Amino acid sequence: MNEEIPLFQEPTDFGEDEFSSALVLVTNACNLRCKHCFVYREETPNESRDKMTDECMLYQLRRLRDKHRIRSMLFMGGEPLIKSKLVFEAMELFEQSSIVTNGTYGIPSVPGHLVTVSLDGPKALNDQIRGEGVFDKVRQSIFAHHLKDDTTVMLQMTVTKKNAEFIEAFVEQVECWPISGIAFTFYVPDQDDHGENAWNDLVERDDVIRKLIELKKIHPMIKSNIGALQLMLSEYSLSATGLHGENCRLKKMLPLYVGKGGQFERTFCCYGNNVDCSRCGAYGVFNSVYNQQRRNSRA
Repeated sequence: MNEEIPLFQEPTDFGEDEFSSALVLVTNACNLRCKHCFVYREETPNESRDKMTDECMLYQLRRLRDKHRIRSMLFMGGEPLIKSKLVFEAMELFEQSSIVTNGTYGIPSVPGHLVTVSLDGPKALNDQIRGEGVFDKVRQSIFAHHLKDDTTVMLQMTVTKKNAEFIEAFVEQVECWPISGIAFTFYVPDQDDHGENAWNDLVERDDVIRKLIELKKIHPMIKSNIGALQLMLSEYSLSATGLHGENCRLKKMLPLYVGKGGQFERTFCCYGNNVDCSRCGAYGVFNSVYNQQRRNSRA
């Protein structure tokens, strides 16, 4: 009897570790080119050559789920809703799913799941960063989706050195929108990045974090945890990250980029291969440590 030839190539071997959560960049395509986006950096697998078909991606995600016991998947791009049919099918493979989108394709109806919509400041500043007319298009999408279902819709601002002084203005402009809350993460620079978006060191960033902590106390729509924000201060930050990511709890997450040969590649971390961990601003890193500390204190 002839052996059955597999319909799709098996996924890349990432070892035998378990990953309770993972993220996948379902497409490199995007209708925007935001100036601070980490996806299109030189050291990141971001070229559109050797694309993976939708059917192959679904097959490989299913295989990786079973091998690594992945329960939660974050769908990103590019702009993932360019591949909305694929995303919705893939979401069914996991116990929990979430989507990060630029909001210009509308807000998807995914009851019980999280949709994070990116904006980077009040209208004028956001459109300098993300493109003319984007702020109004996102606002229209969010109000059009209002009350449709129990999809959790969050706005997220990536705070950079350039837009940091506009955090309060952003909150005041969007806190009345029909959303579940406002989240903040901070710019994650490459090792050689000392441009307009990057703080030169952690101390230089401290005042912005302290300002956000004070805003959190008076604006309930800000959902960032104060304890996690405090861990981002220069005196604590490296204990959560390490100089080279050795302490990073987000390294337990499996990042899946489509690389050469149309196969998944695992980058050094979710933000690519050349990140400067000593200046990390990824809120998820610090929030993970904060939540673990809370669990330990209750044990």
